[in-house]
Parts: sequence; structure tokens; C-alpha cells
Amino acid sequence: MRRGIALALAVAGGAFASPPRFVDYLYIEANEGGSSGGHAALRLGDETYHFQHEAPGVLRLRRDGSEHFRYAYGVLENRTMHLSRVAVPDATYAELRQRFSERYLIERKFFAERDALSDDRVLLERLLAHRRGDTEATIRLRGAGFFFPEDGGTSPSAAALTLLRRVKEAYGADAVERRIEQVRRELMRLTPGSTDSPTPDVPAQGYPQFAYPFSSRYRDLLAALAALEALARALPLRADACRAAVVEALDPVEHRALAAFADRLEEQLVRLLRSERPDWGYPFLVGMARLAALRESERTGRLMLLDAFPPGDEVVPWRALRAYRDIVPDLLAEAREELTRARARLRSGVPIEERDYADVEAAANRLLELDAAANGQRDLRVSAELLPSRDAPWAALVLPDVPEDELAVDLARAKTRARRFAAQLERRYAYDLFSHNCVSEIFATVGVSGAGLGGRLDGRKALDFIPFVSARAVDRCWNVAQRTTLWSYRRSQLAEMYRREEPLHVWLRECNTLTSTIYRRNADDSFFLLFTDDAVALRPLFGAVNVAGALGAGAVGFALLPFDRGHLLASSVRGALFSLPELAFVNLRKGSFAYVRRADRPLDESPGAAGTPGERL
Repeated sequence: MRRGIALALAVAGGAFASPPRFVDYLYIEANEGGSSGGHAALRLGDETYHFQHEAPGVLRLRRDGSEHFRYAYGVLENRTMHLSRVAVPDATYAELRQRFSERYLIERKFFAERDALSDDRVLLERLLAHRRGDTEATIRLRGAGFFFPEDGGTSPSAAALTLLRRVKEAYGADAVERRIEQVRRELMRLTPGSTDSPTPDVPAQGYPQFAYPFSSRYRDLLAALAALEALARALPLRADACRAAVVEALDPVEHRALAAFADRLEEQLVRLLRSERPDWGYPFLVGMARLAALRESERTGRLMLLDAFPPGDEVVPWRALRAYRDIVPDLLAEAREELTRARARLRSGVPIEERDYADVEAAANRLLELDAAANGQRDLRVSAELLPSRDAPWAALVLPDVPEDELAVDLARAKTRARRFAAQLERRYAYDLFSHNCVSEIFATVGVSGAGLGGRLDGRKALDFIPFVSARAVDRCWNVAQRTTLWSYRRSQLAEMYRREEPLHVWLRECNTLTSTIYRRNADDSFFLLFTDDAVALRPLFGAVNVAGALGAGAVGFALLPFDRGHLLASSVRGALFSLPELAFVNLRKGSFAYVRRADRPLDESPGAAGTPGERL
């Protein structure tokens, strides 16, 4: 805190009428895998922007929470970060945030249109197949998985029956049937030509405006049809769509908070049924499912929750989880703490909003998933963002009222549009190691705002496209008030051990992967024996040992090829390749970590990390 105040006083004089804001340029050291040549990012308070190379050869802007970025790159990927801090006027800070935010949103819009055009093609293929008699042609319908396919022999849902009664009281006894007919007529009239432009382009400037994609409109209407069918039949939740949280029973305050929230949700669903928005079907399905879970919580006194994991979520195999079984208790403890914090809102006595309930829902889902994986020997689902969106295959497709040959022509046009737009996008965002990379695009986006930083930089000139060279250029050209090193997880742990223990003993124990107490073998890392990131003088010698070790492991891996599907052989080849630069004093590989306990994660010691003096992440 004192360093932050001192820095603010040092740079404030005359140039700033108020305490300055800070912009941080980050050079992230290399490691094997992605960004093996290093990486660069710009931190603007609690947001960190950086460009990543993705298939098929495009460079995309990413926006991460600064704490998450530090954890992902500095802890899990074990990379040291070099931070150059620039004090800027409020106007420059605000302009930079706007520039990067706008670019991020524009790119998202472009790639969403690319995906929508591809989805148009897929949907038309399904509709044409259905027209030709293939009744098994289905599409995945978001939200439908909470009620469909139906569980046989189940009774109607009491929550849905009450909601249906209120809808009939508000709009008439045949309100749901009339709405179903309306939606079906809209689906039959829907054709690709009625919803989008035949030739969408990638505009050179400005925020892109695209027409409502045919596939999105069709799916939205079909979701509305599914929602109306679930309501008309008062379908109960599928048995596997709702679970009881592994926590103590609800106390009276929580019980009242959830009951009041359920009452308000019921009112909102009644109004939503008459919404003019074309995409009301999915929110209605989720709202109806949540209402059923909330009413069940009221009835049982237990916290009942929807399965909030998204379709296609990442899965950690049980075998991999078993290898890290000693960290599962820490993961469970963190999940319980997160749920306790979320439940505090329920116990506050203040009416909760949808966001409050969503926080409880997400935290409880993570705890349930961890508990099930730990006790039931099953794979663990993981997701950065939890929002109920359970999908289901839907075969009852409503065909557009057009001839089959017209559908075939629409399909051919959709294929052409999707291919043409994707090619435009790939040209515009093509990755190039020298002229369009993580450094050049940061400097290009900073653009004329560079005046507020002290000078304009061009990542396409000289060798500034190289991340560590770009950091030197920033120190030279921008008004850098402070340079800080944020050590990688292993290096920060070593520093702490050197303070507590006999240094030579620590070095001998921690310099290799066999006896290290910090690092354990990570399946994602290549094979190596000795760490060289903190052993500059001995790096060629250690590198030679690593090369020899990798070659020896490769011989074993070749013998094990029929049994481990070539895993050890591939790891050994990569290990030898990443060890060769060490012979010339160059370190790339540093090892990585699958998980690090929160208590062991290094703190960001730099002042003003959130954009103002003295704040931390």
C-alpha cells in the first residue's frame, strides 16, 4: 500500500489533476505448448486483453478477468510475467478501455455471424432430409432437455399446473393452444430469404449489423413451441435434470427468500408468454424448469437445483482425477466456501434477484459435481460459466411451406454464403508471425491513444513483434513509472522455501522433477528431468541431461507403443525438442500444473492492479 501511495505522489505532480490511472503492459515468458515464444497482454484494471492464435489460422482478441489471467498464465502455466506500469490521465485510460472493448465486441459479432451461417447450412440439410422422409433428422434444442424426452409414467408437475392455470386466467382458456398455432404458422412461413441478406459481408469499419439469421430465428420459434408444449401438458422435470444440493437444509430465512423469488418468477413467466420478442422460448423453458426446482425446494426444505452444466462441457476423466485425489478435498473446500458466500445473499433478508439465485445455482452445481466425482468414481464435468441450457434432440421439425426444390436451392446458397463469409473472416484476422500477432495487434489497437502513454509503437517494425523485445520497446517509448516481475508459481514457491530452509538443500531437492515437492508430473508436459528456468549458468549441462533423458524415455515409449497409444513416445519427442534450446542457454519449458490450492497461489504485489493506486487483484 505504501509503495502504491508513493508511486501516485511521484507521478502526480502537475500532469494530473487527480490520482493517475494505470495501464500495465505484460510480457509473459515462454513455456511449451501455446505461446512457446512468449506472450503479451495489456491489463486495464480488472480486465486483461490479449490476442490468441486459433484454428484455422486466425488471431482473436480475448478478454479475461485479470485475476483469472494471472492464475491461468502465472500459476497453472507457470510463467513469469514482466509488468511495465504506465500512469495515464483518466481520459487516456477511458479511451483505451473503450477501444479494446469495442474491438472485442466487434470480433465476437463477426465470429457469431460465421457460426450462424454455418448453422443455416446444417439446419437446411436437416429440413431437406426431413422433407425427403428421414424422420430421424433432428436438431439440438437448447433448454428442451429439462423436459424432453419425457420420463415415462410421471405425474404432471404441480408447479406447471399452477402456472398453466394462471396463464388461462390471464389470457383465456385456449391461450396456450392459440399461441401454439401462431408459432407453427410463423415456422411454416419462415424461409432463408425472409430473414437474412443473401450476401453478408465483413465491413471494414464500425460495428457490424447483420440480419437475424434464419437458423437462429427457426430455433427460437421451435424453442417457443417446445415451451408451449411443456406448459400445455404440465410436464414435470426429467429425473436427471434436478438434484438436491449436498448441504444442510434451508433455514427459515432462506426458505422465505426462495419462495418469494419463485412467486415473482411465476408472474414473470405469465407475462413472458405474450412477449413480442422472438427469442422468448428458451428463457421460458429455463424459467419453467427453475420454477419447478424452487417449488420442490419449498416442499422438501432442501436446496433443489437444475443441472446447470452446458452441453459439450469439458470433462476430466476419472482416471486423471484419481491421479490428483489428494487435491480433491481442497477443491471441495473451495466449492463449499463459494456456495456459503452465495447463500449469504439468501440469508440477508433482502429480496433476491435472478443473479443472486444464479450464483447459488452455479456454486451448488460445482459442489455437487465435485462430490459426485469424488465419491462415485465418475468423470468430472468442468465449465467456466454455468447457466442452465440443457439441450435435447428434437425430431418434430416444422417444415417451411415451400417446394422441395426451393429448399435445395436455399441449401446451395447457404453453403456458398457460409464459405464466402468464413473466407473473408480468415483473411481479415489471419495470423502472421511477423505482422499480425499478439504484440502487433495490441500496439495497433492502442493506436492514436499512444500519445497518452508517451509514444506510438508499431509491432511490425524491426524485431518488436517478439514479446520480450516489445517489452523493452515499451520501457523505452512509453511513460513507464514502474517495472515489476510477477514470478511464476514454482519460482515464487522456491523463493519462500529459500527464506525458510537451507538454500542448498532446497536447490538440490527442487531442481529436478523426481524429488521436487512443488512440481508433480503433469500429463500435458513433455518429458524432462531438470528445471532450467532458474539455472542459467548450468542450463547447457542440464539441457544435455534433459535431451539424454528424453531419448531414453523415447526408447521405452517405443516399446510401450502398443500399450499406451504412443503417449510416452510423443512426450519424449516433445521433451527432446524443447530441451535442445537449453544447450544454447535458452529456456522455453518450465513445467505446468493441473491445479494449485488457493492458499498457495502467489499474490500480485504490484500496486494499482485494478487501475488505481494501491489496489490489488
